[in-house]
Amino acid sequence: MACCSQAVLLVLAVSSFCWGECTAHVTPPSADLLHWSSLELGAMISWNIDSIIGLGCESTMTALPEPSLFDGASGVDFESWARVMQATGVKYAVLTVKHGCGFALWQPKVVNITGLPFYNYSIARNHFFSGRNLVAEYYSAMKKYGIRPGFYYSMGSNAYLGVFNNKFTPNGTVPLPGQVLLSEHEYYELVYQQIEELATTYPDMYEFWFDGGVPGALPADVRDRLIKLFAEKIPHVITFQGYGLTKNVARWPQTESGHPKEDMWSTTDAAGHPGPNGSYWYPGECDTTVQVGDSWSYNSHAWARSLDELKGVYHDSVGNNCNLMLNFAPDSSGNVHYEQTYRSFGDFVSMCYPSNAKYYPAYARTPPLKDNTSFFLQSEATTLIDRLVLMETQTKGECILSYDVFVYHKEELVFFSSGKWIAHKRILLLPKPFEMDTVQVRVNKHHDNCIPAMELIAATQCDYYQPY
Repeated sequence: MACCSQAVLLVLAVSSFCWGECTAHVTPPSADLLHWSSLELGAMISWNIDSIIGLGCESTMTALPEPSLFDGASGVDFESWARVMQATGVKYAVLTVKHGCGFALWQPKVVNITGLPFYNYSIARNHFFSGRNLVAEYYSAMKKYGIRPGFYYSMGSNAYLGVFNNKFTPNGTVPLPGQVLLSEHEYYELVYQQIEELATTYPDMYEFWFDGGVPGALPADVRDRLIKLFAEKIPHVITFQGYGLTKNVARWPQTESGHPKEDMWSTTDAAGHPGPNGSYWYPGECDTTVQVGDSWSYNSHAWARSLDELKGVYHDSVGNNCNLMLNFAPDSSGNVHYEQTYRSFGDFVSMCYPSNAKYYPAYARTPPLKDNTSFFLQSEATTLIDRLVLMETQTKGECILSYDVFVYHKEELVFFSSGKWIAHKRILLLPKPFEMDTVQVRVNKHHDNCIPAMELIAATQCDYYQPY
């Protein structure tokens, strides 16, 4: 069994004027992105021809991977995936419906593209899957288990059509067996058609992952049509690296380690560079593998990262204002490995950090004790804690730009920390357990047209051990 003892304290009220030092600019979030941040944990499902061959498709390859590589996966059970994700605490997921090789997990339609009357590189070419739509099966299974489904789509690579990392195969090149070479205009028209088909078929998709972002060479007419498509068909979808296409963009924090190095403000400039005065609300999404060695595809020679390492990933991502996107890598038969690791991680999160503050024992709200620059949290009795959880109210924007935290026991300072952003969530791990009766969060600097408010101040001890 697992054990996790908690002693948690809550939240304080705000005043209505400029506290401490103020600055002029604040960018408000969309309701969609606020909701997305509240989910905190997603799943990146790496399962396509690319993941089965393990290396992906490169411009130096001599043949396209055969659809028969999926022969062993005819018994794939998407609900088994969903059950493991549910136990992990995953709230949303994306599946690699079309990766860099170009293989599609459904049969895409093609309309009026001269060089490609039929998209002949899809699951429909495998006789074991005759008549099946794996995208639809995945989508249904996720929704059945309360996981919001979405899609991963590589716009800049499609080996089937001779496109590698936004570079097109030169004219006059002899195509590989089974390969079709399109003009740049034809290719981007096909990209639009495939995204339109997914958006029309699955209008309630939750997130759309643009692997590698949106190509700079995307023709203006296709870009304009995509902007209109997202606005009209899927206006609430979150787009990973969908800069310039939608209002609901999540950014990549420049690492797949799960330990972001850049400042994790929610606001950025137009290029996605984070900062306190950014004009765009582009919060971070930290994607990382569960297998060692940055292995996104299932590797029978690899192994899972330790629970202690994944705890560190959680604290550096979710505990640092970045949604965590954990990789799930089913094998060529469609089986999910490392179930014990996923479940242990889910137990740790659910026991140490319940997903909703209503699960915490609620103490009476306490007004500021000394002045109007701080929020205070007081326990009715001395409490042993080893961590703090801070959550800022962000409905008006990312208000707090600098803060200090003080932990007191019988009026003696036992712990001090300072930081810049709080945003959706900051988790502060104490160097050792301390007895406390008061926590003070002092706002030193904030935007002058945004009144700071705290959604949650929690102090807790979590004595968790691995249950398996």
